[in-house]
Amino acid sequence: MTIPSTPFVSARLRLPFGDLKIAAIVVAVVAIVCQLVLAADQWWGIDHYDLVRDPNAIANNPNYFGLISNLGIVLWMVGAVGALQAYAALKGRRSLDFGGLLLVGGLFMAVMGIDDLFMIHESIATLGIPEPVVLVPHGLLLATLCYQAWLLGIGTPWLLLASGVAAFGLSLAVDVYPSSFGGQVFIEESFKLLGIVFLTTYLVITSQRALRAGQV
Repeated sequence: MTIPSTPFVSARLRLPFGDLKIAAIVVAVVAIVCQLVLAADQWWGIDHYDLVRDPNAIANNPNYFGLISNLGIVLWMVGAVGALQAYAALKGRRSLDFGGLLLVGGLFMAVMGIDDLFMIHESIATLGIPEPVVLVPHGLLLATLCYQAWLLGIGTPWLLLASGVAAFGLSLAVDVYPSSFGGQVFIEESFKLLGIVFLTTYLVITSQRALRAGQV
């Protein structure tokens, strides 16, 4: 049996200081979040139990409550992470510029995912502001994404993007329809889910193409 040389053993046992720094940052961030939970409990009377448990468990609802909504949030974040990670990995590379599309696409998906998770635009709409007005920033991000895709032409699977935008438009149209009708929420959410899947697929494919080509 061959015994490794001392320098090789020392190299393997060397502490990864870069990883230790990242681990320290992770611990610090989680500690801050936990402190904020305790502060909300002590100062604002928000039971920490209500902040750390699953909403369905707190309300004693079946686990399938909000299933499609939760699936949509996961897909929003998949698209956001894929696009932003590709943007970060390829930042500064010289070639065809996918950077603007990946950045704007990732930001749009992240904003939509956070909005859905915390029901932000619904909460703002309760103040009397029409929901379409509240969604203007989201629309501007999506329009910018479409512009970036147009600049790249056939460099991205634009049909998927166009289909996603059309699905979002139909979802919004059903949502703001002046009178209620049977199955309205189901139709609205179905179009919304279709749009999310189209856009997530678009960004994942585009991110892969950019990474393979080494282009930003």
